[in-house]
Amino acid sequence: MHTVLKSHILRIIVSIVSMASLSALCAEAGVKGPVVIVSSYNPGEERMKANIDQFYDKYKAKGGDASNIRVENMNCGILAEATEWQDNLWRLLSKYYTDGQKPSMIVLLGNEASTAFFSLTRNEIKATPVVVGIRSNNIIRLPKDKNIDITTWEPKSYSLNRDYKDYKIVGGYVYKLDIPVNLELLHTLYPDRDSIVFLSDNTIGGVTLKAHFRKVMKNHPHYKISCIDGRGMSFQEVNNAIHEIRGKKAIIVGTWRMDNSETLTLANTTVSLGNSNRKIPAISLSSTGLGDWAIGGYIPNFRKVGAELADDVIQYEQTGLAPGLHMLENTYQFDYNKLKEFGISKEKLPEDYTLVNEPESIIDAEWFPWAAGIIIFLVTALAISLHYLSLSKKLEKKLIDRGHELEIARDNAEKANAMKSAFIANMSHEIRTPLNAIVGFSQLLTEPDIPLSDEEKMEYGGYIKVNSDTLLNLVNDILQISKMDAKSMEFNIVDADMVEICKTAVESARANLSEEVSIVAKLPEHPVPVQTDVLRLHQVFNNLLTNAKKFTEHGTITVAIEDPTKIDEIRISVTDTGCGIPADKADFVFQRFKQIDSFKQGTGLGLPITRSIIENLGGRIWLDTEYHDGARFVFTHPIRQKE
Repeated sequence: MHTVLKSHILRIIVSIVSMASLSALCAEAGVKGPVVIVSSYNPGEERMKANIDQFYDKYKAKGGDASNIRVENMNCGILAEATEWQDNLWRLLSKYYTDGQKPSMIVLLGNEASTAFFSLTRNEIKATPVVVGIRSNNIIRLPKDKNIDITTWEPKSYSLNRDYKDYKIVGGYVYKLDIPVNLELLHTLYPDRDSIVFLSDNTIGGVTLKAHFRKVMKNHPHYKISCIDGRGMSFQEVNNAIHEIRGKKAIIVGTWRMDNSETLTLANTTVSLGNSNRKIPAISLSSTGLGDWAIGGYIPNFRKVGAELADDVIQYEQTGLAPGLHMLENTYQFDYNKLKEFGISKEKLPEDYTLVNEPESIIDAEWFPWAAGIIIFLVTALAISLHYLSLSKKLEKKLIDRGHELEIARDNAEKANAMKSAFIANMSHEIRTPLNAIVGFSQLLTEPDIPLSDEEKMEYGGYIKVNSDTLLNLVNDILQISKMDAKSMEFNIVDADMVEICKTAVESARANLSEEVSIVAKLPEHPVPVQTDVLRLHQVFNNLLTNAKKFTEHGTITVAIEDPTKIDEIRISVTDTGCGIPADKADFVFQRFKQIDSFKQGTGLGLPITRSIIENLGGRIWLDTEYHDGARFVFTHPIRQKE
């Protein structure tokens, strides 16, 4: 009996060991998915590159297969494109989710990449291990409505380490923007303040920080709050708003890199913001303004985390244990000059703080008296030498400056004279040609001694009309140029259908068309509604189609509405099979009075006027230099005009 029992137990143990060995062999034979690093923007940018390089080096040093690392760039730009980030990210990642495979790890670097990732709700995304870096613990979810107005969007604030349990966050290093501690600091330094003005900018970081601020301030109802939001304001408007702050208020500086012009602001703009109202104290959450505006703050110690992210990835790959999210440490940091300016003593400051702009004292150094004596001697000798040298240099500089001024004045006068001469010569030639024809044929029609048939009279009258129209168009072009220069061109914006506008332009252009040339329209079957000035847009098509007809002896001229590259604009092209335009003349043709073929009739004003109209309507126009079978002009037009 015991022998049989022992035999059964032995067989069970052998089976278990065999199954474990088989599982291990299968796992070893399986194909390991890549480690995918997703960069919010250009991986070659200094900070991003430093973190990625650290990750590579540490991952390889710890035994990881560096050849299995893939880097994907979301190439995120302005905040207005945020509604497209989720789709862009999935397009980058979807290729790794094929044939039952998936990445072994996703590494998210930057606010944009991680915000887009945690806005995706796909099951395969949630099941993929992920580590996070170069962002705060606070996060928002991107809007599902792609037509939302980003400038007024107020998302809800979430916490990475609390609100995303359904995602497989196995590690990462994030910083904490600690608003409650900074509020305590503000109360300690300025207990009489009862209102807070919060500053954020036109970036995903600014929107995230503003959402976090509003959430925290619900627990501090004793403060009145208001916000200065760079999404809807220019730098000058922000500067003016800060200048108007009065009373017992304080400013909490969130972040400031971009205003509503969607161009990166210079770092020293915070100097201007601080100088616009020096009486109102400012606390910094993220080091923005520290050193030139803010008194100080409880600020994260920002640093490169690439190597630490690699440690988390290696630990999870080798042990299956998730290190979890780590918070970068915060420290109190203050500006020595601002403390002095606001009369704040160091006794009021919390322990373990650091100072910026603190002057280094050298007076107590042992070598200072000797060094001071030597410096005084050298300075005295140098001053005597420079005194006499400066007298001659001043005179020499005055002569050089006066010479430069005269050269600049001469060059400007020569340019103005050349432009005047070119304009007069051009207009004299262009006006003389139709006038000669009008005068000549008019004399023929009115000369009693020259008998003319009815057909000849109609023919000569037609010539007079054509040349009169040419002269009238020339005068209209000159008037258009004058209005452009005076910025007095008026636009009548109405709702219209771009398809109907294109059809009308094509039908109009078919008049007086050579039999060897055809004009076709490639347009959608459904209407394409836009807000535009219909008459101005007809002028654009007339100029482009007239040029195409002029330089196309045989073939086809095509007007097409193309697939848009952005959801808020459309693209229209006018393509011909004529002689074409050299690529190096792509900008030349948009200059005034410039013509590729001087033998063709024209003033060289059509394309400059066309570009001015399109730009005033909110679009762009360019010559497609990649098209080589003729000339192809492409322009964009917004679907809705800005207020």
